[in-house]
Amino acid sequence: MGNSFKEQLLKLGLVDKKQVNQVKKAEHQKKKEKVGKSQEIVDENKLLAQQAVAEKKERERLRNQQRQEELRKKEEAEQVRQIIESNRLAKDPKGVAFRFPDKGKIQRIFVAKDMLEDLSRGHLAIVRSSLSYEIVPAAVTERIGALDPRVIVLHNSTKKAGDQDLEDPYAGFEVPDDLMW
Repeated sequence: MGNSFKEQLLKLGLVDKKQVNQVKKAEHQKKKEKVGKSQEIVDENKLLAQQAVAEKKERERLRNQQRQEELRKKEEAEQVRQIIESNRLAKDPKGVAFRFPDKGKIQRIFVAKDMLEDLSRGHLAIVRSSLSYEIVPAAVTERIGALDPRVIVLHNSTKKAGDQDLEDPYAGFEVPDDLMW
């Protein structure tokens, strides 16, 4: 019983030593191929794992990029708020009502008479600050516009004489911007 089937066949003389060695070699080759195939499967698993890690890194990179963008927007909004707070001009609740369009609605703000003319000429501008409107100088509006142009509600830009059309028949007539009804 201790003898293997190959040894028993050798003892009986049904096979010779050469045939046994060939069978051993063939078995060894089969085992080697099986080991090679299992390594290939491991390599495929390794590739899938590497792809998953690469995808995870890409998602993290995109998330970090979004966080950085949100942080930058918050910083810009805070800068705009600080610029408006430091450069706003005082409103006059007993002054003249100045009406202007914002988001499809007509809004009004009470200002002094001298501010009214500066607003219409473009020396002053109206900006949105959280829930209220503020009046700021035109130079400040340019700085705000560089950070967030959506905050600027009204800024009448002044036209230079060179910008006007030479063939305009009404070029010599000035149209008032601040008609009082």
